[in-house]
Amino acid sequence: MNVSPTTGYLRSPPYQQCLQQPPHKPPPPYTYIIPNRPSQISSLQFQQHSTPLTMSPDGGNESMNQTTLSPYEEAMSALSSLITTRTRAEKSNTGDRFDLLYDYVKILELEEPISKLKVIHVAGTKGKGSTCVFSESILRNCGFSTGLFTSPHLIDVRERFRLNDTEICQDKFLAYFWWCYNTLKEKVTDDIPMPTYFRFLALLAFKIFSAEQVDVAIMEVGLGGRYDATNVVKAPVVCGISSLGYDHMEILGNTLGQIAGEKAGIFKEGIPAFTVPQPEEAMCVLQQNGSKLNKNCL
Repeated sequence: MNVSPTTGYLRSPPYQQCLQQPPHKPPPPYTYIIPNRPSQISSLQFQQHSTPLTMSPDGGNESMNQTTLSPYEEAMSALSSLITTRTRAEKSNTGDRFDLLYDYVKILELEEPISKLKVIHVAGTKGKGSTCVFSESILRNCGFSTGLFTSPHLIDVRERFRLNDTEICQDKFLAYFWWCYNTLKEKVTDDIPMPTYFRFLALLAFKIFSAEQVDVAIMEVGLGGRYDATNVVKAPVVCGISSLGYDHMEILGNTLGQIAGEKAGIFKEGIPAFTVPQPEEAMCVLQQNGSKLNKNCL
């Protein structure tokens, strides 16, 4: 399989090209600094310690006609290496070792920063992205500095990370990306492998928003809720559930009740939770889960 370095989506090249492509090579290490003041990041300089990653136009490894990848393309190549080839139907909803996320948070020293973040956490089937965007706009226009994490992206992965309604710039993205990627790479073992694509991006979002010291971070759940990578936040300011329907049934369940139960996995004890009107089966499950954690929930 071949991966687009820009979009991160899998694509199938011709059979002959598949045979010619070399295995993925990790990008060269960088020297970088995460400055104390976020405003300094725009002036970061990257310095390579080894030969730049190169590739020939036909995807081979010939020495002729080689082109050097830009620093951003190298980051996209490294990110693409985290895409798994498993299909969703091959996984049951057991969390796929959800506990690993807490290991990653510890490795990246994000436990305290995440605990200090004021997070709005939104799950749902339809409208969760719009809910996040509306919430961000309202808060920003009230004078709060905001961080917004949504998925998927259309063209560039940086679309997923917005600071005060502005897509994160390449310099900042590269600084945070390589810090997280190399820190994790140094600590991986057989028991703690590198995080998968979405998990890495969620961890990166927490790193960016905490380092940028936003007043509030709005986090959209990627899939489900209970075992989603964004659910490492233990004490959000508020949780929200948008309209529910039948989605990702091979993972979340075959009924609206089962799906609602997975979405309600983002509820936390003592944390307010809100929902739009739901089908009766889904609403009953949300209310049951919410009432166990908070008398004023929903």
